[in-house]
Amino acid sequence: MKTYHLEINDVDDFIPELAQTLGINHSEQLGEFSIFIPESIGDGNIRGINFPNGIGLYMYHVTVREDTELRISHPTIKPIRFIYCLDGMIGSSFDFIDAEDLVKDHEFVIAAPKSKETYNITLKKDIETTLCYLEIDRLKFQEYFSFDLHELEPIFYKLFSDVQAHNRVSNLGNISLQTSEIIKEIETCDLTGFPRINFVGAKSLEILSYMLNRFKKEDQQTQNELKDKDRAAVEKVVKYIDSNLAQAGTVNELAQIAGVNTNKLQEVFQKVYGKTVNEYVRDIRLTRALHMLSSGKKNVSEVVYELGLSSRSYFSKIFKKKYGVSPRKVLSKNELPSN
Repeated sequence: MKTYHLEINDVDDFIPELAQTLGINHSEQLGEFSIFIPESIGDGNIRGINFPNGIGLYMYHVTVREDTELRISHPTIKPIRFIYCLDGMIGSSFDFIDAEDLVKDHEFVIAAPKSKETYNITLKKDIETTLCYLEIDRLKFQEYFSFDLHELEPIFYKLFSDVQAHNRVSNLGNISLQTSEIIKEIETCDLTGFPRINFVGAKSLEILSYMLNRFKKEDQQTQNELKDKDRAAVEKVVKYIDSNLAQAGTVNELAQIAGVNTNKLQEVFQKVYGKTVNEYVRDIRLTRALHMLSSGKKNVSEVVYELGLSSRSYFSKIFKKKYGVSPRKVLSKNELPSN
């Protein structure tokens, strides 16, 4: 196994330190750092950005030629990580604990080492792995609260008040479909520059909100109470909708694709997303439309056609209802200058 020791003294140091350890260059744009994995180690890339509120978001798309361990120590900051494994598998461990937790696809781990401990992420040989994780500097995060920390509910107080890292945290669970959808929005975001930074920052907070809501509930989220068959049905339909948004089909057709009856599909969508199948499709189309209009590369009619919407007037109506602004106004602010 290859092992890389990384000592991180500032939240922005991770990717530059990793690049230096690997003997490669890194790039940076508006605070977003990235590296490409050298062929001698494997393939893929790692990106990361830290925000003023103490939250950092990191994305890994990597395959390594042999088991590769990143041993991360933080002498000055005491972060907690919410790590989501979208594909593949990683090992999660601490240097004073022999056991390694395996985090597989569609699972998460919440990890925070005790003071003077290292936290270790092990990338597994020849397994294409996609990770998304939030890294929270608990002290800096507190500085953005507009209230006293003691006003937090006990479960949150325990999680965020331990700025000296007296306690180790290691919790495993299954990723909710809501969180998967938010991460997918980040992965497919085609915004650039300052708009991208703001979008990613907002989505990072959204991911954190879902996780905190999960913590708050004594019983697991409804998503985790789903039977495996129902979970698989929803995932199959969501994947199909994502790939066939212009011709998503009727609810009956989607139910046939999922292998369940229409009522069951509607019931599960209500449990997971709090909306009907058609409402879900509508909202995904509106999100995609916002991205397309924000790029300035397509006009309103092209967006309506490409997303399979029924009419331009209907699209304008539902778009304005959701975002409070007309599609044309979004386009006029972002369209590219003509040659």
